[in-house]
Amino acid sequence: MGKRQFLMVVVGIATLVAVMSCSIAPTVVLYKVSGTALTVDVTYENSSGGTSQVSGVSLPWQYQFSVTGSAYHFLYVSAQNSGSSGSVTSEIYVDGKVDKSSTSSGAYVIATSSSSLGSY
Repeated sequence: MGKRQFLMVVVGIATLVAVMSCSIAPTVVLYKVSGTALTVDVTYENSSGGTSQVSGVSLPWQYQFSVTGSAYHFLYVSAQNSGSSGSVTSEIYVDGKVDKSSTSSGAYVIATSSSSLGSY
């Protein structure tokens, strides 16, 4: 093996080690529900990809989790006003920025926000 080939192998190995040691920062997902409603029922897609539901929640409410990698993740939060008046807003934040938002006002209204990360 000549000097040039040896140098190319060393550079190739160094590049591979650098790429492998590079970590991809996780994506932070935050669901927020706010408004003037006294209580709401919240349904959301949780960190493990399942659906969770909480009832009679006082506002504001939030749920945060992190996603790593590029696999597909469905994001969903829905809040229903439990009372006869008031407003409710559902929001999805991705890395600190509002991705989706929905507001509804009135008796027993629903505000739903959905989005996705990654690819199939």
